[in-house]
Amino acid sequence: MSKRTPKLLLRGAVVGEYGKDFVVTLKNFDNEEQNVSAYTGVAFYFRSPDGTKTIGCTGSYVTDGSDGRVQWSFSTGDPLDREGIWEGQLKLTQLGQLTRSYVFDLECDKSLG
Repeated sequence: MSKRTPKLLLRGAVVGEYGKDFVVTLKNFDNEEQNVSAYTGVAFYFRSPDGTKTIGCTGSYVTDGSDGRVQWSFSTGDPLDREGIWEGQLKLTQLGQLTRSYVFDLECDKSLG
């Protein structure tokens, strides 16, 4: 029987916010950091809670990828524009082909100001 875990929920996003770096560490089911330094493309995709909007963000390694740490930020032209749980997917590519993918949820809170 294969191990299954619930989808990861990331917190800390706010409606309309941009420019803040989000950092995640990619780990396997044994909680070991994954060396992803061989991948040449890092991209994040987000789908709004109502499914009507998709945002793409170019990601990068925090160091060299050997520690599994990747990051992204939302741009001024396409920030999260509604509160709720956004679906997220990290895609790692090599030679232009999808090689590895991670799915997660991102909680986006309303702005108080």
